[in-house]
Amino acid sequence: MENQEEIEDKILEIVTEQFKKDGGSNGVSIGAFDEILSLSIQERNDFLQSMANKKKIHIFQSLNGRRITLPK
Repeated sequence: MENQEEIEDKILEIVTEQFKKDGGSNGVSIGAFDEILSLSIQERNDFLQSMANKKKIHIFQSLNGRRITLPK
């Protein structure tokens, strides 16, 4: 696995691009990062939750599942 900071930067890049498009309304599907992280589902969720705890991303529940956006 790559350096944790590099992975966080890639995730933030994807989330930022989507945030620019929708203003944070829709976010990115939590499964969109599976290829970048190459982790089990539990490890992926823990990694993304640690980013949310650091206030780098915001995880919210939409009608169809958990999604990620930037904190407002």
